[in-house]
Amino acid sequence: MSAHIAMQFTPTPESADAVFGQDVQVRIALHETADGGITLDLEMQGDAGHGLGLAALVFDFADHDLLAGLSLTGSQLRGQNFSAGRVRASGDAARGFDCGASFGRTQALSGPAPRDTAVHLAHDSLTITLDDLAGRAFALHLVPTAANHASCAGMVIEGRLPARPAGRGQGTASTDGSVFGGVFDGFLSRLAAPLGNAA
Repeated sequence: MSAHIAMQFTPTPESADAVFGQDVQVRIALHETADGGITLDLEMQGDAGHGLGLAALVFDFADHDLLAGLSLTGSQLRGQNFSAGRVRASGDAARGFDCGASFGRTQALSGPAPRDTAVHLAHDSLTITLDDLAGRAFALHLVPTAANHASCAGMVIEGRLPARPAGRGQGTASTDGSVFGGVFDGFLSRLAAPLGNAA
């Protein structure tokens, strides 16, 4: 009687972050999560733009075929939208994106815009990673934090979402030719070390 053992290696979730803007700066961080989603953290930096808050984030996604299964959650999330190249947050003149999130206080949807927030992006059946967002174009819309900001356009920060950090052996191949990505090689090297010192 033979036994079949299936082995699955789960990669450690990674993060990437960068600061965008000149006069007003906002830090955007992407965090892979154990449930197969990505958390996007947004935080305005320093005292610059003290009277402004986060109104909306629109961004592109790597695979348009997955857009129908995406969803966002967050305590300050007011609205979400997914449609390839058609999501706008600053009027018809703006370039269209694939995904969009608008922010506001949960207890008063017309209240002031937050200066920091986080949203969790997930797919209903698949795992998504930093590679689905890294380097994709985005536009972050800032508006005055006062509740009566409807008549003011605010400002926009544009850029590309942070890239996956380099290193940690992602490109290394196993010399034993297996699918274990060098795990067996590492085991053999640790096993051989005590034998080599025994002489």
